[in-house]
Amino acid sequence: MTSFSGFIMASPTPRDFSQRDFEMEKPEFPQGSSLVLSQSRSFGMPRWDEFELTSSVPLSDGGDERGPFNYPVFIVRGYSKLLVLAHRRRIVDHAIAQIFNNRVYPNIRKVPLLIDPMIEHCSLPTAEFLITSLHGKYSGPDTHLRNISLYGDDVSKSLVFSEHHELFNFHTCGLGRRLYDGLPKTTPGEDGEILRAASDGFVSLKLTSRSQAAEIQSVIDYIMVRRWVEDWVPEGRGEIQ
Repeated sequence: MTSFSGFIMASPTPRDFSQRDFEMEKPEFPQGSSLVLSQSRSFGMPRWDEFELTSSVPLSDGGDERGPFNYPVFIVRGYSKLLVLAHRRRIVDHAIAQIFNNRVYPNIRKVPLLIDPMIEHCSLPTAEFLITSLHGKYSGPDTHLRNISLYGDDVSKSLVFSEHHELFNFHTCGLGRRLYDGLPKTTPGEDGEILRAASDGFVSLKLTSRSQAAEIQSVIDYIMVRRWVEDWVPEGRGEIQ
């Protein structure tokens, strides 16, 4: 399985996270969950760690009906920031409730993203990244329409977006790397979208290689450097800003 989802998270207090901050080798209570480091430098990337979450309840479809159930969880550590990924959103939510909230104080929070300035900036031809998808709610007078989803190589160049974007409140934005001098970044048939980010900090993406991991990290850094986040998120320094 190559699809992952999860959350951009942050501590309200500036801090430098370590691997040990998240490890819980033994459950806190009977039938509880544990989280154990299984690999450092996943995909050859510094501060990309793979953990194994063990749960007494199933958190994804399929598999044996009897536990315990084991799931890989990636935690990308930055200064006061985290990117937490798993094959299912439910797995990440479980790790936050059962592990993070019992291990990290003050509790880390999901980072709300400012989607409108992200769209405005990435619509510019000088922006490093462009818009590959948009999802939003309709705010116009037509009662027969409620939502819209747009997909493309550069959605902001479409007539639909340029003529009607003010009628929608977009809550999710997909980002890909902008092409220069006509040079394609992706091979034919390969999806150019690096990740999809929502206003509640939720992200979804594909992850199989070091190059994809590096691009994902570049997008997260891009978001943080431009402060498309709420004011409580500490200023960054270095990767996963």
